[in-house]
Amino acid sequence: MNSNETLLIIYKAIDILNEEQEEKIIKSPETRLFGSKGLLDSIGLVNLITVIEEIVETETGHYITIANEKAMLDTSSPFKSIETLNKHIMELINENEKQA
Repeated sequence: MNSNETLLIIYKAIDILNEEQEEKIIKSPETRLFGSKGLLDSIGLVNLITVIEEIVETETGHYITIANEKAMLDTSSPFKSIETLNKHIMELINENEKQA
């Protein structure tokens, strides 16, 4: 799976979340998601991750865990921005595809 495909999955998840939020998440790789100047609190991040995992499973047949040990131990959080999240998800999907 390439970067554009995973980015579209993230944007679908953002569309779903934006339906329920006053402050909309802008769909841009530079958008800060979590942490300093991030748009999401911890509950918002969990919601985004859950929706993305569901979309990935539906569209690819692969189950991934986005908030895995690697993500939690990484000093450069994959949850900082859409761009860093996209890279993390793409790596997870590609690893999953190799193991299948």
